[in-house]
Amino acid sequence: MATALFEAWGRYMDSPRALSQALATRAPGLRRAWVSSGGSGFPADVRVVARHSPGHFARLVSSDYLFTNDIVTRHYLSSPRVRYVQCWHGTPLKAIGFDDDKQGYPGARAHARRTARDLAKWDYLVSPAPIITPIFRAAFRFDGPVLETGSPRNDLLVDPGDARRTEVRGLLGIPAGRRVVLYAPTWRDDDTTTDGRLRHSVVPDWEAIASALPEVSFLFRAHKNVLAEAPSLPGIIDVSGWPDISDLYLAADEMISDYSSAVFDFAVTRKPIYLYVPDLEHYRGALRRMYFTYEDWAPGPMSSTTDELIDHLRSAELAAADSADRYAWFVRTFCPFDDGHASERVLRAIGLLPEHRA
Repeated sequence: MATALFEAWGRYMDSPRALSQALATRAPGLRRAWVSSGGSGFPADVRVVARHSPGHFARLVSSDYLFTNDIVTRHYLSSPRVRYVQCWHGTPLKAIGFDDDKQGYPGARAHARRTARDLAKWDYLVSPAPIITPIFRAAFRFDGPVLETGSPRNDLLVDPGDARRTEVRGLLGIPAGRRVVLYAPTWRDDDTTTDGRLRHSVVPDWEAIASALPEVSFLFRAHKNVLAEAPSLPGIIDVSGWPDISDLYLAADEMISDYSSAVFDFAVTRKPIYLYVPDLEHYRGALRRMYFTYEDWAPGPMSSTTDELIDHLRSAELAAADSADRYAWFVRTFCPFDDGHASERVLRAIGLLPEHRA
């Protein structure tokens, strides 16, 4: 019986989760195992192995398929029987892989060495769009098969219905009918504490926002790499520990972000997006090269101050109308295959599901 191992930062999330769920219904005979860093939420029908344990390493060389959303940091051995499918963790705006030559964050050089070691084992690389495929190939120096399928993790964002949205909002204590805005920024390579840990200090004035928009609930989602706490203010809910951000996309009505790959994913919902980028010139000049000109790329209104952001949030319909053409171009360009069936296309491409017959 074939076996598959799934790894997504030790949690049950992202594209590996979507692929695992698709296999549960479409190929129930396949045995599935998940790598855990100690969290919960894994379904009862999968085997769970502790990350970096002997069982984890054994499965890395004995499974028939390996699905990940990032490099496997301690993958010292390889086996010809394993077919390694690298899904990556989002569509890139900023330099990734070997393109990230600035390497300003702590541990960047060691991470580059681990990346080089790991990508030599990749058999397939999943791409969300044709425009991203050459970026992935160059950034990872990968000349193997690239599967242009769309992002499996976004399948659940297409025609999701209201059940999960209602459930998540209920769990967060959000009253029915209330406007909800998700705040989901990325991290800054040079934004560190005195002991070298990453933090997130480029934030809007939350007191001003909460005062100006008391009828709105804000979901504060800090990036997993950083130390950040949501401000203790009415209407602001800390969701940094929520297992899968896709649930928050469903729960929210709009999103504020910056240079994060979350922008590409949220666009699948067609909901309004606001960009808060007071450090734009510094970011693209000193921290990360961007693959696209930000001003042309941005699918929503840009703000460099809290007051501008508040104005955009207050005039949401006008902001959406002004950005409609650019938003439509963005979806056509970066989300062309996000139709709810990306997982199936990946699994067919690697032979785990039969091809359609005419």
